[in-house]
Amino acid sequence: MFNNHRQKGFTLVEAMVSLVILTTALGPMLYLANSAVNSAYIIRDNMIASGLAQEGVEVVRAIRDANWLNGQTFDTGLIDGFYRLEWNSTSLLALSSNPPLKLDNGLYNYSFGTITPFSRTVTIAKINAGELRVTSAVSWTLRGGSIKTIQTESHLFNWK
Repeated sequence: MFNNHRQKGFTLVEAMVSLVILTTALGPMLYLANSAVNSAYIIRDNMIASGLAQEGVEVVRAIRDANWLNGQTFDTGLIDGFYRLEWNSTSLLALSSNPPLKLDNGLYNYSFGTITPFSRTVTIAKINAGELRVTSAVSWTLRGGSIKTIQTESHLFNWK
């Protein structure tokens, strides 16, 4: 006579096989999710740095335009050198140690807010009597410790 008992539950071998299958299936998905999150951070930082670099050029352009409005030469106060500036600067600040920018209510500055990884350097070079080359470079440290820099350049002319 046969004893016909149905097995209830998993044996140890079945449990181990299930665990291997589950791990094999979830591992790549978790890796992809982690890669997507890291890519999102990299893209976000690149976009912020690009905006800050462009802002550096635009602030120098605004100073040039203000010079014209005030009846001054286009390059008044725009001397060859390395500078830092804020979004509302009306003049250039000496570079000195170039501290990181701070974020306060969506605006980047050097005075108030949360310290960010971004530092901006604006370089002005006089090409000739009627032309300035303005270069704005934003640098920050990536998660791995390497430093990345985004740079934009514009030429300002005395066209007025």
